[in-house]
Amino acid sequence: MPFSIRSVRRLTAAGASLVVGLALLSGCGGDTDSAAGEQGASTSAAAYPVTLTHKLGTAEVKAAPQRIVALSDADLDALLTLGVQPVGIAESSGEGGITAWAKPLVTGKPTVLTAGDTGFDIEKIAALAPDLILAGGDYYIDDEYAKLSKLAPTTAYETTGAFEDPWQTTLKQVAKAIGRTAEAEQVITEVEGKVAKAKTDNPELASKQFTLSQMWEAGSIGVLRSDKDAGVKMLNDFGMKLAPGVAALKGDDFAVQLSLEKVGVLDADTTLIYYADKTLQPTLEGNTLFKNLGSVKRGSYKALADAQFSALRTPTPLSVQYIIENVLPTISEAAKAGS
Repeated sequence: MPFSIRSVRRLTAAGASLVVGLALLSGCGGDTDSAAGEQGASTSAAAYPVTLTHKLGTAEVKAAPQRIVALSDADLDALLTLGVQPVGIAESSGEGGITAWAKPLVTGKPTVLTAGDTGFDIEKIAALAPDLILAGGDYYIDDEYAKLSKLAPTTAYETTGAFEDPWQTTLKQVAKAIGRTAEAEQVITEVEGKVAKAKTDNPELASKQFTLSQMWEAGSIGVLRSDKDAGVKMLNDFGMKLAPGVAALKGDDFAVQLSLEKVGVLDADTTLIYYADKTLQPTLEGNTLFKNLGSVKRGSYKALADAQFSALRTPTPLSVQYIIENVLPTISEAAKAGS
């Protein structure tokens, strides 16, 4: 895989906690340890069966699900936002494999599932006896779907490919599966309103070109190149644009891995880099080609912390609010340096 999605899921949490936006969820959050207790409170049997159509097939949910497995941050955060607890979750950044923004809403003790190079262990998922598997944001779903869908109704991406659906799409999909469509629409309205306000409050971001990269091994760097990528679209929502030089890079995936001889492509109004291995940061910053980038010289380059990068890579109704409070100030500082 040319871009280390798995390494993003296994980041060590930066330790920041989400202190904004939880008021939005006060009417949705649950204090039960199972999906059944919360789900049954607002979903009538008459709402089922529900048929979910996605790019890999259909999932028919015959009754209100009681044991839900969420195989991505996008699916987990959607579920938590709507007040339902999972029995199994994909390992992510943060203490215990749960992100800083999701952790305050997890009231039970879900089994944390770790993905390998080809996806999740199907037997471990089967052992949880799921009656719904949420995989709308699962990077590995193309390879896993046939096996997962035999265990339980399984969702997948609805647009062009894995890891590309907007957070709104995944939230609506999850909401339909658990009978909480109205609540989802309310969340979307409120979170989109916060994004719009943040865009207005940070006019220095308007039309600023950016590059977003991850360095996880010496001698090369992974650069996001696709305008379909969720992280790129998130920055677009704040008025920024992917740098043309990066957008023109050829590749079959949403990112390409470049040798450091080609580091010049990272130059933009704002250059954002995440170091999966912190020992790599001084190496790159000491590289002559890197030091001569215009963005570096004028202070428009920023190294992102673990949680900052993880939030950008997987926008959700929870992480978007974290981005506004904890990532935008960093990006704004870089943008102002280039003005």
